[in-house]
Amino acid sequence: MVSRQISNLSTEDLHYLETLLGKEFARQNEYSKQFESKNGYSPGSDSKKILRLLNAVRSQKSLSKMPKW
Repeated sequence: MVSRQISNLSTEDLHYLETLLGKEFARQNEYSKQFESKNGYSPGSDSKKILRLLNAVRSQKSLSKMPKW
């Protein structure tokens, strides 16, 4: 059911979601670098989750561009 909802998103929706996730991924990485340099240890971050979501959106974009038989 969830995959059906994702497949119903338009190309513009997927592009917007990819942009948002990319910005959040960059923000998380920058925060982690600053935190580690200031405090000497790395905080737990959600960058791996964001990267998985970003890859899923990119996969869905490429899947939606494929011709259907």
